[in-house]
Amino acid sequence: MKEILKHLVETTTLPEDSYLDQDAEILEIFVEEIEEIFVELDPLFEKWYAEPTHQETLLSIRRHFHTLKGSGRMVGAKSAGETAWAVEDTLNRVISGAVPLTATVQKFAKTVFKLYQFKLYPTFKAVQEIDLDLRPLVLIGQQLQQNQSLEPALEELLQLSNHLNSNDVVTGLELSDIEVAESEPQVADVSEQDDQVHDVLEETLAIFIEEAEDHLATIDQFLNADETKVQDYNGLIRALHTLRGSSSMAQIEHVFNASSKVENLFKTLVQEEIVSTSKEISLLTQYAEFVRDYLHVLGRGTNEQLDVIYATFTTAWDNYGFSIEDVDDELNPQGMVSKLIELNIDLLLDAEFEFDQRAKVEYPEYIQHLGEQAKQLLEFTNNRAAQGIHDFTSELYAGYQALLEKPELLNVDYAYELFGQAHQEFIHLFDTLAAGQRVILTEEVHKVLNELMAFVQQDVESTSTTVTEPVAEAIVSGNTLQPSLDLAQISQQIASDHQYKQSNTANTDFDDDLLDIFLEEAEELLMGMDQDLNTWSKNGNDPAALNNLMRYLHTLKGGANMISAPFIGSIAHELESIYERVIRQQIATTPQLISIIRLVQDDVADRIQVIRTEKVDYPATATINVLHNIQNLVEGTTVTTSASEPLVEAFVAAIEEAQPPVQEPLSNVDRIIEVETETAAVESATATEEPSVVENTDVTVVEQLDTPSLVQEEAVSAVEEAASLLSIVEETFLEEAEEILATTDGLLKQWTEQRSDRSVLLQLQRAAHSLKGGARMAENEPVGAIAYELETTFEQFAVHNFSSNVYDPLLQTAFEWLKQAIFKRDFSNYDGLKNSLASIDYVDVIAQLPTRVTQIDLLNAVPSFEFVQGDGTEPPAMLGEWKETTHLDGGNEMIRISADLVEKMIDLSGENAINRSRIEMDLGQLGNTLNEMELAIKRLADQLRRMEGELESQIIAKHGSENSRYADFDPLEMDQYSSLNQLSKSLAESASDLVDFKSTLAEKIRDAEGLLLQQSRIQAEIQESLMRTRLVPFSRMLPRLQRIVRQTASTLNRPTELVVHNTEGELDRTILERLVTPFEHMLRNAIDHGIEDAEQRSAAKKSATGQIELNISRQGTDVIVSFKDDGKGIDESTIKAKALNLGLIKADQVLDKQEILQFIFHPGFSTAKEVTQISGRGVGLDVVQSEIKALGGHVTVESEIGFGTTFIIRVPTTVAVSDALMVKAGDQQYAIPLAQIDRIVRIAPTALDHYFHSKDDQFKIDGVSYKLRYLSEFLSNQPIPRLSNIGHSLPVLLIKGNSGQTIALLVDQLIGSRAQIVVKPVGQQFASIGAIAGATILGDGHVCLILDGQNIARQILSTKRVTHAADHRDFGRHQDTRRLVMIVDDSVTVRKVTSRLLERQGFDIVTAKDGVDAMEQLESVKPDLMLLDIEMPRMDGFEVTNLVRHHEIHQNLPIIMITSRTGEKHRERAFSLGVTHYMGKPFQEAELLANIQQLLAEKQG
Repeated sequence: MKEILKHLVETTTLPEDSYLDQDAEILEIFVEEIEEIFVELDPLFEKWYAEPTHQETLLSIRRHFHTLKGSGRMVGAKSAGETAWAVEDTLNRVISGAVPLTATVQKFAKTVFKLYQFKLYPTFKAVQEIDLDLRPLVLIGQQLQQNQSLEPALEELLQLSNHLNSNDVVTGLELSDIEVAESEPQVADVSEQDDQVHDVLEETLAIFIEEAEDHLATIDQFLNADETKVQDYNGLIRALHTLRGSSSMAQIEHVFNASSKVENLFKTLVQEEIVSTSKEISLLTQYAEFVRDYLHVLGRGTNEQLDVIYATFTTAWDNYGFSIEDVDDELNPQGMVSKLIELNIDLLLDAEFEFDQRAKVEYPEYIQHLGEQAKQLLEFTNNRAAQGIHDFTSELYAGYQALLEKPELLNVDYAYELFGQAHQEFIHLFDTLAAGQRVILTEEVHKVLNELMAFVQQDVESTSTTVTEPVAEAIVSGNTLQPSLDLAQISQQIASDHQYKQSNTANTDFDDDLLDIFLEEAEELLMGMDQDLNTWSKNGNDPAALNNLMRYLHTLKGGANMISAPFIGSIAHELESIYERVIRQQIATTPQLISIIRLVQDDVADRIQVIRTEKVDYPATATINVLHNIQNLVEGTTVTTSASEPLVEAFVAAIEEAQPPVQEPLSNVDRIIEVETETAAVESATATEEPSVVENTDVTVVEQLDTPSLVQEEAVSAVEEAASLLSIVEETFLEEAEEILATTDGLLKQWTEQRSDRSVLLQLQRAAHSLKGGARMAENEPVGAIAYELETTFEQFAVHNFSSNVYDPLLQTAFEWLKQAIFKRDFSNYDGLKNSLASIDYVDVIAQLPTRVTQIDLLNAVPSFEFVQGDGTEPPAMLGEWKETTHLDGGNEMIRISADLVEKMIDLSGENAINRSRIEMDLGQLGNTLNEMELAIKRLADQLRRMEGELESQIIAKHGSENSRYADFDPLEMDQYSSLNQLSKSLAESASDLVDFKSTLAEKIRDAEGLLLQQSRIQAEIQESLMRTRLVPFSRMLPRLQRIVRQTASTLNRPTELVVHNTEGELDRTILERLVTPFEHMLRNAIDHGIEDAEQRSAAKKSATGQIELNISRQGTDVIVSFKDDGKGIDESTIKAKALNLGLIKADQVLDKQEILQFIFHPGFSTAKEVTQISGRGVGLDVVQSEIKALGGHVTVESEIGFGTTFIIRVPTTVAVSDALMVKAGDQQYAIPLAQIDRIVRIAPTALDHYFHSKDDQFKIDGVSYKLRYLSEFLSNQPIPRLSNIGHSLPVLLIKGNSGQTIALLVDQLIGSRAQIVVKPVGQQFASIGAIAGATILGDGHVCLILDGQNIARQILSTKRVTHAADHRDFGRHQDTRRLVMIVDDSVTVRKVTSRLLERQGFDIVTAKDGVDAMEQLESVKPDLMLLDIEMPRMDGFEVTNLVRHHEIHQNLPIIMITSRTGEKHRERAFSLGVTHYMGKPFQEAELLANIQQLLAEKQG
């Protein structure tokens, strides 16, 4: 096998390794990086084998091999790097779809990984020379990339992916084994080795014979075909190729040699396009017979006659007389490839990957170089062997020439797609040539070329025409039309671009990560633009506002181009140019100009919103046309063409034709104008977007160029103006540069700390982009060039996911150089810095410098720079010892996290709060248990003391008995003990130990309570911080609302302004986003149906400009938003007539004003006379009501004819965790948010009883009357509380309602003063119960409903209190109230068992341990029934019964006596004292429950 592999790779070469000469520390870093890659790659391969189509896994594996390649090349392990590159390149083609993903590809990647893991890694770690021949692996990669079938020996090599699991496994690639095999014979046991070889050969031979039959059938098919075709030749060559490889694997030299000769013959015939003659057919027939005869003899197991059979074929071959040396070198495909590679066509070969990035940036040099190399290739391939490449290159060359003739083609994304396909096919043709196959242009290739040529020719023809007549019309019309501005018409013209949303030119492919960053930044930019536009409109001479607007638009343009939104970028560029012309005073600031610009900026905001919601960037033909002709529109001139470039050409042609004698001065003017307008092209790297440098010149300039003297005067004034303008631009640039460079240090440091954050790279790229544009405006070319290199660097870092720190010192140096060059005019070492930045390698640099090298201040003292020519990766100078610098925190650093993550964190925080509540409850129960334990210990100590007294008495009584050991001592003279005394002492000691245990536990509980209190405080801070992350200022919505008002007002020609009050508040982001749509509909409705036309407002003596007031306020946890307009109001009669017409009401139905106004929210209800884009379908207000209801809010409307309408929206601000008051109503516990409670008062039960039994609807508290209701009225339909026999005051909550009125709400009990609850949403089942806002989980696991105090307040204010008859009230009370049972027993077991039984049946329980305890509790509670034992300490059951029967309140209390004394004597005594029922122990549960139900029913009856 080694011999076969050696034969296969004879023509394959690898670069020589030099890593042994590398620095030891760099090698160590390289080895550590390999170790990290192993850890990540191992699970990735398992995942890839399980899910081969998982794209993310494939990309991750490709990236790791990319790292291995780059690191290997960097340290000098070039052969290993090339092997990793073979895998990477194969996976690249798999990702692009050029190579199918098969098991062979997976095995290849895993084989290389295993070789790295078990062979190369130990070699690198031991710093030894690589002892493997890696060329076969590179050959495998090449054959897979060309979609060729692998040689059998190479396929066998891929078995290493399964077998190579340790360092000791022999791979067959070892160089030492090959050398030994060549130099000296084997010393091993010959016989054993022969046996093994014989077995392998037998198995291989059997496979070969079976496989050869199929290939011979292919040869027979070729021989029997009537007409030979190209595909027949290809099939024949594949069969011959496979026979050659498999015979080599089976070590059948005769068949291998014969197959090689015949394969080379037919390959040559194919390349020379020579049709095979009878001589070739005869030779092929003899070859097939030779193989069959040879296999037949081999199959019988004998080697006789094999040489004779081979000699027969050799004779036939010699008679044919073919020699490979006779073939012309030019027609040899392998030789042709080598010569093509020697040509200087690197740019052409790399265009597949570089064209998109360099075509625009380096125009026209890059396209020119491509054309030159294509022309060179055309000259060299003008022969028969490479005719396909020649034809293809000819078409490609024509495409390059078209780009040079018409650079506008590069502004179309489709151009990059077509050229990308062409470059990809170009590389495939080279691969075909390298494989020794004929290069044929297939139908697909012709299709690609045809599409490319059609696109180029069509665009050239359509854009090459010039328009002269419209120019003349524009010039004439400029003198005749009077200035007039129709904003409604301009608004409609801008809106006409919406028709392109579904067009093929609209872009819908955006990078999600970059899109999120762009949208967030765009939102901030739009707010700034809106504010500065308002500032400029108030003060037209404010240069700061104009500069800010330019900067905002410049940043917006860069971001739009970054996410591939060229149409927004084009609008931003045009606006930027207009502001620049305003600064230069080329355009006068007028209200008409500001109005048009405001419309366009509103359109930009709408487009960004469309990208956010629909992810579409659609063409801006009409908008760009408006901007191109904005000065004519302001002056009232109509321009009928939108082609700016033809307009300029026609304009120049008209001048030349009209003024032939002043040709030279006119050219000077053109040059001057070019100088002036050059500053508008901020991006010279993308100058092809705006090829005409005189685009922004005014058409009316033609009138000023009537005579040579005027031209000369204009030229002189233009030079003076240009000089003064340049000084202004330089001053502006210095201010902007200072601001930008102040942020770059922090951004660069932020990126060095977290290199995976692409948003930081985007900000750095924009900073460099702004510096570049400003420098070129200020004519500071060196600064512009360095800024351009930095911009390219950061862009490529993002594209290639660059994560190395080797260029950090270079980037820091570049920014420091910029500071010196801009502010001190020090341009030293410009060339060295530029070359270092330009030669950065973005792909292959993976290694990391030690962290101690980073963050060195390169320019603390002396502004001098030295550069070594190279790729910019030179290590820093050795300054003696390594120095560490302090870590400086960034000021207000910001990070981006997803909203879903914040929601999840808030939910987890809420769950944490629930668990903490449970722990607090458990600790409280544990504390109560300890208190009971303390009482039990006291009882035990008391019992032990009494027991000791009894024991002493017994000892005295026994003194003098026969068993006394001290008969001569009196008991008082000598203590004597028995075993009971010893047990008593032991019990006393155990009781003392229990006291100690109890003290320890109590101390631990106190510590735990302290920790819980601290954790509660931390939890509250975490929760508050998390909630703040969801809050956004309400003012963020205002620009959008103001934009809606402006657009609607301009469309309807009804001037309206929006006045906003109280916008400093914050709202949850989700709620704010959902409120946007209802607010927009209400504003449109207010302008369309509320605000009158100018004539009507004038007749009503109202101001010409309508006014809409937006007021935002908070009330408790609700947000209240009111819209009030000063329009004509809502006519109730019109609404009623419309409702009657739609069948919503009956003619005789009586409705109040509020009920009539509510019809405007009905679906499909509209009073508009005709349907327009603004209204008429009855959808807007229906959307408002449905959206507000979905948020749990409601809408009310008030209107007065002639004075306007007011809409009031109330929306609850639901939060995840809030503080609440826990209350009890009846037997249920509820939570009421503290924010809704004004205060709490306590009222005596007598006063409450008097109020609820009266007809009054108002109850006075502290001299103020309130509407008082019982909470159970809204939850369990029980309007009257249970107030009889209650001796303590009851709590009343005062809650402020919607209109500012406060209501009073009675509850039965307050459970704790305050609790922190986690708000959980309730399902649709509870939607109809307005009093319920949500639910929470208590510490004991029970669900507690959260009440909406505002909703209850609205119900109380809108309804009257209902009183019921006493009997009905009592019946309802007895039906709905839980019964209270007192259990009096000295046995803990009996108390607990009986309590659990009755609690399960729905009873409330109170227990007493003896008679004294029971009588004490009866002073504060009134049970419905008592269960009583007889024998108890301190007071027995008979005494308790006697006291109860003589008690003023409890004399009628039913008593069931449960005792073990079931004798008749005890029974008679109990009944004589007044016991209601008598039962024995142990009792039957059913009997006890039946007796209880019977007694309670009798008491109720």
